[in-house]
Amino acid sequence: MTAPRLTFRGVRGSMPVSGPHTQRHGGHTLCIDIEAGAASVVLIDGGTGITRLHSDDSPDRISDYHVFLTHYHWDHIQGLPFFRPLYEPSNTFTFYGHRWNGLSSREAIEGALRPPWFPVSIQDTASRKHYVTIDQTVFQVGHLTITAAPLRHPQGVTAYRVDGPNRSIVVATDCERGNAIADEALRKLATGADILVHDAQYTPEEYENHYVGWGHSTWAQAAEAAQEAGVEDLFLISHDPARSDDEIDSLVARAKGAFVNTKAASEGMQIEL
Repeated sequence: MTAPRLTFRGVRGSMPVSGPHTQRHGGHTLCIDIEAGAASVVLIDGGTGITRLHSDDSPDRISDYHVFLTHYHWDHIQGLPFFRPLYEPSNTFTFYGHRWNGLSSREAIEGALRPPWFPVSIQDTASRKHYVTIDQTVFQVGHLTITAAPLRHPQGVTAYRVDGPNRSIVVATDCERGNAIADEALRKLATGADILVHDAQYTPEEYENHYVGWGHSTWAQAAEAAQEAGVEDLFLISHDPARSDDEIDSLVARAKGAFVNTKAASEGMQIEL
């Protein structure tokens, strides 16, 4: 079996940005895709990076889309209405998300992607759609096993572990360290994994002075999580929209002092699982 590829399509937090200072790491908001079979793909989040999937690759070979949402904040779903495969009747979409304030995943998604906030309701697009509210924790999609765990973020966030045939990766974006229950949940989820992709929107100085309670972590906290779980590699993600490529590189250099195998997630970067 050929190892499935994971591709980072969008790695920016909060809002998309553009310009010469974001060209290396990219300015799209978060979306990751992973090959799950001949015609299936797993998507983690539907930020603006999702549009890179249909522009960089032919969508003709994919008809079965499994969209695992970490949460429902706008920067993680705003690419969905612009994703052309959603409008094709031959395609099937299954959306996965946690329950919030009594709302199922379907109610949360359909409530956001409809007029007057977007001219077309998601339920009116031509593709077939199914919705899964995450009550269980383990899902099988093709040759991928996906495990979910709740972490700390305003209105909640779900981290995902994806085990492929050869390697495993944990995606923990938009999460804030410092809650014992959530930190232990991530440690358990990531223990034994090869790679941790972790929120690192802030520097420690920014966090302490301005952003405690905002739902994001620092590069130092990401390194701490990687050390606790014993992973091999750490990828920093959810880059601050105001941070340039050079500034992101500077954060990585600082993080390497705490966890040597640290990289910045960048658009187009691929990992075999």
